[in-house]
Amino acid sequence: MKVKLFVSLGIAAGLLILSVAAMANMADMPEDNVSSESIVASGAAVATGITEIMEEQQVISKEEATQEPYKSKIGSMDWSEEESYLLAKIAMAEAESEDTEGKALVMLVVLNRVWNDEFPDTIEEVIYQSGQFSPIANGRFDKVEPDADCWAALDLIMLDKWDESMGATYFESKSESTWHSEHLKFLFQHGNHYFYMDKE
Repeated sequence: MKVKLFVSLGIAAGLLILSVAAMANMADMPEDNVSSESIVASGAAVATGITEIMEEQQVISKEEATQEPYKSKIGSMDWSEEESYLLAKIAMAEAESEDTEGKALVMLVVLNRVWNDEFPDTIEEVIYQSGQFSPIANGRFDKVEPDADCWAALDLIMLDKWDESMGATYFESKSESTWHSEHLKFLFQHGNHYFYMDKE
């Protein structure tokens, strides 16, 4: 949305600059070649172009405004104390250097998987599913303990019902691997993590 607006404004600014340049050229021309009608016509053309761009932008804005906001796919916040600990622990293992929302997004990927038919049905099974989370494979998960920010991230989800995951079921830190970008639908970046979901 912001990119479209900047492009539109850039086009409008370009038209305005061209108009000013054209008028400046006309001012340098002999009087016989310049008429007030030609200057007015040039200004009117620019004004029309700018108006059309702004009207088109308003239509785009209305269309985007009618799109339904993302609704969390997580059906319940009813999990055990042990499962809460596992969520905080995977956030610490995967996103220790990320901000509170970055840690919450890692937890939300786990929860989105729990509520997705393509993955196991419990938090523990999702986290320990073979080949899914690198801290499980390399032993980091067993060594870390959640810090205060991990618990704040869990509160953000459980108490504030915060979910800006867009349904993400995968994430990665950028590396030489291209598997995620080639096989999945990219959703967004947050901090050093890139979030994806299965292609439809």
